[in-house]
Amino acid sequence: MIDYFSQIPDARKILLGFSGGPDSMCLMLLLDELKEQLNIEIILAYYNHMLRPQDELSKELSFIRKIADQYKLPLEIGTDSGRIEELSAEIGEEGAARKARYEFFEQTMKKYGCDHLALAHNLDDTVETLVMRFFKGSGIGGMMGIPDQREYIIRPLSSCPKSVILDYVEQCRTGYSLDTTNLGTDYLRNRVRNLLLPQIREIFPSCTKTLLDFSDKASMTYSFIKEQTAKLVVWQDLGNGIFSTSYSNFMACPDVIKIEAVYSCFDLFAKGENRELPYRFVRTVLDKKSVRRGALLLKGYGFKIRRHGDSLEWYPDKENNKIYNNRGFSVEKSLVSLCKKDDIWIPVDGVQGELFFRSWKNGDYIISGGIRKKLKKIFSEWQVPVEMRSAVPIICDSRGVIAVWGGLYGYRNRVSDLIRLEDKSGEDREVYILKARQD
Repeated sequence: MIDYFSQIPDARKILLGFSGGPDSMCLMLLLDELKEQLNIEIILAYYNHMLRPQDELSKELSFIRKIADQYKLPLEIGTDSGRIEELSAEIGEEGAARKARYEFFEQTMKKYGCDHLALAHNLDDTVETLVMRFFKGSGIGGMMGIPDQREYIIRPLSSCPKSVILDYVEQCRTGYSLDTTNLGTDYLRNRVRNLLLPQIREIFPSCTKTLLDFSDKASMTYSFIKEQTAKLVVWQDLGNGIFSTSYSNFMACPDVIKIEAVYSCFDLFAKGENRELPYRFVRTVLDKKSVRRGALLLKGYGFKIRRHGDSLEWYPDKENNKIYNNRGFSVEKSLVSLCKKDDIWIPVDGVQGELFFRSWKNGDYIISGGIRKKLKKIFSEWQVPVEMRSAVPIICDSRGVIAVWGGLYGYRNRVSDLIRLEDKSGEDREVYILKARQD
């Protein structure tokens, strides 16, 4: 711990994200023990996401207040007042909870004049993150794991295994709070921790070391790629979400640099938001060996890249609610006489206004089989993980939701009574057919 803080000489007033669990309890005990030697001041910050039973939360809050009083540490408590629900439709409940929590941390840092935010991520968290990112198709940059320091965020326990943390807290006899949601499988990280990793470790006992070694190699490789990209492709910020770079320089770059250049500009465009940009979408820039003037190089996920003279210009896409070409599917118009059960076929003459696609929003509902049901309840019945719900295409017209395409991700489909096609064999009708792309 002393060695870690020797690399952060400007750390003086630290906000500690404190849940009362074993990880943050361990970090609090260590920082409190060393605060005079390190010449630091500690403030505790607890965020109540309001996602657990009230009796469990009340006990946890009581315990946290007791610990703060016992160690004479300032404590700031934040409580969600609808922010998570507001964000969930766009980024899922798990992502929304994280964003709301970090917003609270940033506000509290300003209030107390803190220079660093200390989080208690440990070595096991890094391994879980690497596994999740690998199976979600992360690029090499994502396989670097969780950094032990990034800007004002510090993670002093990042190299410490969970088992060591538990032993230390047990020896200190302070007790700790237990978040029961960590024992379940509602969230992706919990499923990885409680279901997948035990199976992996049974087959590959040394997987932790192997993954960390791979992460180290990925870090060195990505650092080189990022350094070269910054030299070869320079994005000029023109304001209002518009960026520009040299077309000829970009097209002359190796493929790996082109890919990283798109990701680097997306980071500038997203302004720190936790938004994902799928590799399968980005790599389509490699299919184009040249782009005529005025033509698009890439479009989707809220932006478009167009050639303008000898420049490539990145613009916000005002039609980013339309996802015909960036969610892995296409829409075709055809004459058919027999509807297949597994497809979503929408009668052209049944659509009112514009047909468009978007992610679900809180309060969305569909009328199917004469029953009005909220999409949130449908996703729950289908057992769609909260972090996947924003990826399921919602098909709408001017009247609202007319179909839910769960079949794209292996779930069911739900079609509104407003557009449902009755099977009239032999009778042709013009329909939109939604098809998953196989490329």
